[in-house]
Amino acid sequence: MAPKVDIRVQKTKERLKSALLSLMQEKSIDRITISEICRISGINRNTFYQHYTDIRDLLSEIEGEFMESIFSSITISDESINSVKEIMRLILETIRDNKDVCMLLFSDNGDKNFLRNILMFALPSAVENWVSRLGMDEQSATVLYYFVMGGAVNVIEAWMKDNFASTLDEVADKLNALILKSQSAFVQ
Repeated sequence: MAPKVDIRVQKTKERLKSALLSLMQEKSIDRITISEICRISGINRNTFYQHYTDIRDLLSEIEGEFMESIFSSITISDESINSVKEIMRLILETIRDNKDVCMLLFSDNGDKNFLRNILMFALPSAVENWVSRLGMDEQSATVLYYFVMGGAVNVIEAWMKDNFASTLDEVADKLNALILKSQSAFVQ
């Protein structure tokens, strides 16, 4: 049986999250204070500390919920996902569908490593896939993934800065082409 959710706690947390995201539109996470979050949300400091240790803890919960929404939509297996392109497309779709939050979380005011952390989700399955299907050794497959991930982060950030002007398929196709070209450097 799932634990019972206290509606008051849920609403309090939502107000705190909303206040933080609102402040992140104006300034860096490192320049935001708990006092500002409490003032905007109408929640006192003691209540803030009942739920979070600090601002990073609050941001971490927001990021965690977003990552969970991405990962719950992606089931990686040979039957369901046949290519890295499909994984990237699902990630891109979730980013586009949550663009307001993503623009804040991935911005200079948010956590610069957040997008990288999302893409790290696919590391084990990508490495396993490249080892089994392409005959790569695990170290080479891992190096390839880190290289590809770095490029993907930059492509996704550029897509977002361009206000999602390219379609999901166009971005996924570009990423897939980059991945396939990169793979060829490692496969004899």
